Amino acid sequence: MYHLPVAHASFQMRTILYGKKAANLYTQAFVQNTQARALYQESEDTYYRANDAASYDDWRRARHQWDYFYNRH
Repeated sequence: MYHLPVAHASFQMRTILYGKKAANLYTQAFVQNTQARALYQESEDTYYRANDAASYDDWRRARHQWDYFYNRH
């Protein structure tokens, strides 16, 4: 993972500036923020797929209704 040296350097800098406990909490917050961002993007994708499916169902229903009323023999 190419981010490891940067993260490790940030951890060392935070340890020097704030102490080990605060540095660990900052690292934990960073990891949780990364997880939250991934989950948010996944939920956005799910909402998009749901909206796409609903739109298609609406289009099919309207097409069927139009076909029923205008093509009766």
